[in-house]
Amino acid sequence: MLRIAPRAALIPVTLVILAAAGFAAAATMYRWVDANGVVHYSDTPQPGAEQVAMPSAQTYRATPVPTTSPNATPKPADATGYQSCSITAPAADDTLFAPEALTISVQVTPNLRPGDQVIVTLDGATLQSGSSSALSYQVAAPERGAHTLSAAVHDAQGNTLCNAPDITFNVQRPSLLSPQSPAKGH
Repeated sequence: MLRIAPRAALIPVTLVILAAAGFAAAATMYRWVDANGVVHYSDTPQPGAEQVAMPSAQTYRATPVPTTSPNATPKPADATGYQSCSITAPAADDTLFAPEALTISVQVTPNLRPGDQVIVTLDGATLQSGSSSALSYQVAAPERGAHTLSAAVHDAQGNTLCNAPDITFNVQRPSLLSPQSPAKGH
């Protein structure tokens, strides 16, 4: 009858096997050539065998796998970062017809800390605000066409703490061929 040992009894047996494997890896090897000219290797000494110095076993240590994924839920804010930051206005893919001014709003969670600032760029050019802690920006009479907005939170040393996803929006302006807004129904 086959009897299976309880799990607790397997732990000492496993430790003995692992220790023996480690000892075997560090054991001395011997080399000899038999009467037929065949080369043999063994960990048991044979008559006429010479001791062979074996290099240590090659090992590999994998790099740690990141614990977060791009689709992970936002992590709690820590001493160096923010949970989230985003551009809340204009909305992605908005089409604005002949705006006199464009208001850009950024949201940061948790609130912006003293010394940190939001940097907003419109088509690669940094927008200036009246305050280093501003979360709202004004652009007078934006040009027609597609535009890309970016926002990031930086600390006093210029390190990026949070990047908002870029958004694209469009501005339409009247032209000689279409002087009236289709959206306004003129």
